[in-house]
Amino acid sequence: MGFFDLFKSKPSTHKFAQIVIKYARNQGIAQTMHFDEAEFRLVVGENGSHILNLHNAYRDYCAAAKSQRDHVLLKYTASLQVNGIPDDFASASKHLMPSLKPCGQGEYLRLTSLMQDKPMSYQQAALPFGDDAMLMLAYDTEHSMALVNQSNYESWNISLEDALKVALDNLRDRTEDKFVNLGEGVVAGVWEDAYDSSRILLPDLIYRAGCGSDPVLMVPTRGRLLLCNANSSTSQLAMLEHAQSCMEQEGRVVSAGMYKLRDGKAVSYVPENADVLDRLKNLQTAQRAEDYGSQKELLEALHDKTQEDIFVASYTVLKNNDTDKLTSLSTWTQGVVSLLPKTDLVAMVIPGSQEGEYTSKILSWDDLCSTAGELMQKTEGYPERYLVTEFPAQDKLDAATESTL
Repeated sequence: MGFFDLFKSKPSTHKFAQIVIKYARNQGIAQTMHFDEAEFRLVVGENGSHILNLHNAYRDYCAAAKSQRDHVLLKYTASLQVNGIPDDFASASKHLMPSLKPCGQGEYLRLTSLMQDKPMSYQQAALPFGDDAMLMLAYDTEHSMALVNQSNYESWNISLEDALKVALDNLRDRTEDKFVNLGEGVVAGVWEDAYDSSRILLPDLIYRAGCGSDPVLMVPTRGRLLLCNANSSTSQLAMLEHAQSCMEQEGRVVSAGMYKLRDGKAVSYVPENADVLDRLKNLQTAQRAEDYGSQKELLEALHDKTQEDIFVASYTVLKNNDTDKLTSLSTWTQGVVSLLPKTDLVAMVIPGSQEGEYTSKILSWDDLCSTAGELMQKTEGYPERYLVTEFPAQDKLDAATESTL
């Protein structure tokens, strides 16, 4: 460290974010801007579809002479004008990249837009990927990244599918074979450029990873692509351990699913080995609990705003200490309008005549649908929920088979 570095003023990260926002406002940028302190970034736009990462900007700002700091700010805020994405496809195409996102992110955008009385849907700008993820396109430059939305496709006069072909070519052009062996037959990609998970979309690359002609794949986080041989349950269990560790430690979760390639595309895979399947279901149950918890908070806030008296039922996870198996449970109470999550088990509760008194019966989800499916209205959103306003008749409930915890 040089002598003058000791005396160079260095704002806190929070202060720097405010400096960037103020500078952008002075440049005439009127979009909403929210400082995400945990990720050290600005979330820009009413739907949060534009991200300005601040790490590089902060480094350059602190290193620059005071007389040059405005130039640094101009460099990093320039892309915020008109969401940073050109109106013509020719200009935008070289910066397009495929980006896998968790469905929970789309749900956050949907519910927050409803809170702002500006409803939007991410589905028009996304393709489904497995059960818990979606594929979107990102406009990615040296300074910032913005998710491509439906209005961009309309201005380009091109479909998402056709734009995706260009994005995949861009990803392929910047991809070399960079695989490391994690042991026990598990291999990981190590590009570390925010598109590691997206490379599951490149079948030619997958087949060069050395995991056989029919590998099993996982993309637990944005920065992780895991592979192993489909013929080894030991390797699949080890891969699941790696996936759980990534999801717990890295954040930026993408998917808790397993995948295989079919006709050049990644599709959901259900393992045949019972131990692997149980371990996969545990991982998915734990992640779904996170998604349902976030959704519940947003739904309750929305209901407070709209003054709707709807109970948002919890997704409760129970653990068998003998087998370590996780089981999900929700509660449907007679006389209570509720939004039910999809759970392994549902406790059907009938209040008694005295306060605190009740009777209950636990049904599996399949038995619940057989007993009261016509009373359950599936609602929009992820993870799936069902609006229930009427309780099933007593004779139907009596005839249903009770499940045990």
